[in-house]
Amino acid sequence: MLDEGRPPDASIISAFFSSSVPFSLVKLNKKLPRVTERQDYAIMSDQLAQLVRDCAARVPNFQIDDVVQRQSRWDNASSTILRMAPAFSIIAFVFCIILLGAIIFALLRRRIPSRKYSFVISRTAADIFSSALIASATLLANKWSASYAVMALFLYVATFGLVQSTLSHLAIIVLRHISVTRPYGFQSMCSIRRLSMAIAFTWCISILYAAAFAPLATAIIDPSKTDNVCSYSNCQRPLIITAICIIAISMSTVVVCYGFVVAKLRQISYSERMHNEPNVTRRKLFKFLGYGGHVALYLFITALVLSGAIIIAHNLFIYNNVRAMVQRNCDVLDYIDTIIRLETLAGGAVLLWTVRIIFDVVIVFATEYPQLVPWLVVDNLEPLRNNQIMPVRHGLTWQKGCVNCPVFSIENRLHRYDMKN
Repeated sequence: MLDEGRPPDASIISAFFSSSVPFSLVKLNKKLPRVTERQDYAIMSDQLAQLVRDCAARVPNFQIDDVVQRQSRWDNASSTILRMAPAFSIIAFVFCIILLGAIIFALLRRRIPSRKYSFVISRTAADIFSSALIASATLLANKWSASYAVMALFLYVATFGLVQSTLSHLAIIVLRHISVTRPYGFQSMCSIRRLSMAIAFTWCISILYAAAFAPLATAIIDPSKTDNVCSYSNCQRPLIITAICIIAISMSTVVVCYGFVVAKLRQISYSERMHNEPNVTRRKLFKFLGYGGHVALYLFITALVLSGAIIIAHNLFIYNNVRAMVQRNCDVLDYIDTIIRLETLAGGAVLLWTVRIIFDVVIVFATEYPQLVPWLVVDNLEPLRNNQIMPVRHGLTWQKGCVNCPVFSIENRLHRYDMKN
């Protein structure tokens, strides 16, 4: 039995979470069955259970029904993300494996240029790693760890994934610019050794940039270490602002570089047409515009990730304020609402990144299918590249039956009187 005026025990408050009886219909002076600690907070996370304990001892009129509804919304959001993220990531993983196999097979058959597709292979390998990481993290997570797993995956996408994709697009754009402006020196300038070093450089930069956010990842995975490892004012806020700035700079750099190369190709094509030269640059321009599908997809997904990062930064500020004041005012509802917003935004960004991986593969097959899958072409004719065409020249030797010219031949034999004046 409870004494009159004594605040309810934490076990009694938590028992309402596991029962379907509304809190308003239960009298506090009734004797409720005693349950174990694990059963008391079986439907709550550790942090929420601790808040319930503290607030139950301080605030007698705690709104249990509202907290239960918020907890149900939180569980639904986590369950939706944990169902969709593995499905999309597994599809992306399978698509990337198929694309990588098709590229390697085409390279062995010498149907595609190895220099251009070296960065496509690097980007595909990074997408395979990202898909496997997202699938494994979401499959191993449960509804209690879903928020931490999704936020950590969003941090991975905003750091390693975005920088790796940006550098790969920039490298392909630079390669196309060099192949057009300096066609005779392209083989020597873009040797296999230099391209291998450039690919290693992109991976090192991406890994080092992601490693710089390790303190923030630690604070996300284990919030109890936030004050000791990465506080909000000294660590979390500067890192989030840095990530937002890097995303914006990456988008603008890709747009400027792609637009500059397109303008340069149009200028060279116009010059060839005005000088009555073979307009070979026009075909390269159309092919480069086809690569614009990758750039447009990258810009669209990155813009959404940037918008989500800005909103997450604002909600992270609210979360830290609510988390600092929740022990005093017991504002558990705002605490849960903020976590739901953070988890939903981060989960949406992770899903968008898997969608980008899937459509990148689709665009590659749509634009390069004659080289990657030539058996699907109706005429079954493989186009030859410029380096596969060898000119054959015949010597200017004297030929029998010709009139002082090796080019023109006469079918009938000449009579000796035909050469007389």
